[in-house]
Amino acid sequence: MGYEPTTDIAVSATAPTDSNDTTLLDTTTAFGPYALPFSGIKRISFSAEHSHSGTLKAYRSTNGGTTWDQYDERSVAAPGATTISGPFDYLVDTFKAWKLVWTNGGTTQTTWRPEMKGHPDRAPGG
Repeated sequence: MGYEPTTDIAVSATAPTDSNDTTLLDTTTAFGPYALPFSGIKRISFSAEHSHSGTLKAYRSTNGGTTWDQYDERSVAAPGATTISGPFDYLVDTFKAWKLVWTNGGTTQTTWRPEMKGHPDRAPGG
């Protein structure tokens, strides 16, 4: 079996504000309503250099994004200067659709450098 590369997934560089939600990835808009299982992506990782705290919320949908069910929530503290938070790793190959939302912690981010990757392997380092 040959090497399958990791895929860069674009994430907005616009800094999250106040206590607002920022959708980092919604596979129904990125790939199509039921296309995630056919994308070759089994796992998604997210990391960011950011100045203030927030919360990551992961959701799955069984109906093409009409209804979302939250299944994971992680508080993310503000890291030290020039330090990143993450990577936060999500197994997604069991879902028809998936999204990741950042809920900002109340203070607009003055630093926001996110990075997201799609991985063809189920386990980290695989």
